[in-house]
Amino acid sequence: MKKTVIRFSPSERWFHNTVMFTFVFLLITGLVMVLHNLLGMRNESREFLSISHRLMSVVFIVGPVTAFLLGNKKVWRENFKILTTWGREDTQWVRNIPFKAIRKGIDLPPEDKFNPGQKIWAGIAITGSVTLVVSGVVIWIFDSAILFIFIHTLFTVLMAMFLSGHVYMALINPDTRPGIGSIIDGEVDADWAMRHHPKWMERRARERVMEKVSAMEAQEVDASAGGDDEGMGGSAG
Repeated sequence: MKKTVIRFSPSERWFHNTVMFTFVFLLITGLVMVLHNLLGMRNESREFLSISHRLMSVVFIVGPVTAFLLGNKKVWRENFKILTTWGREDTQWVRNIPFKAIRKGIDLPPEDKFNPGQKIWAGIAITGSVTLVVSGVVIWIFDSAILFIFIHTLFTVLMAMFLSGHVYMALINPDTRPGIGSIIDGEVDADWAMRHHPKWMERRARERVMEKVSAMEAQEVDASAGGDDEGMGGSAG
């Protein structure tokens, strides 16, 4: 039986999957509404799409925020630090990744919990999501805000294009596809993680050692305190 490690906590999976499913729903309903507009169709189905689109947009906002607030703050801080840190190895990874796809023998620098491609996607996703939310709220309040409708539509198309690359890496690319299970049940094959995210695995191992050392020290302190109490009790007797 293969050994697995926990890569994503329940709150991380909740965050990711809420954003993923709601965005796909919003993308589909939004594109159908655009089609209705181009055809000049302002009927009941268009109104139903508009209402469902707006209701799902609330889930798109509230779901991830709730996951963040209820999640492990240490995990969120670590994720934020990794995603916003960019070094020479990240640049080298981006430079080499296109050649690795077409030629064998190309090595990539060791990756952390998130690779540089995921860092770039995270930046695009956050920027795009904020833009979509702000423009969407304006459109909700002012139904004929032409400029914001254009911005909203443009960013939707751009996000969909970048999302297709993310989906390809998650579901189709043979090197990265084994990691898809981690966003479902949180677990990933340990050998795969060591090959693709060695920095994260090594840091994780160090943290486990430190936790064990701290636990042993705490036990020794408790044992010492217990022995002192017994000694004092015996003296009193």
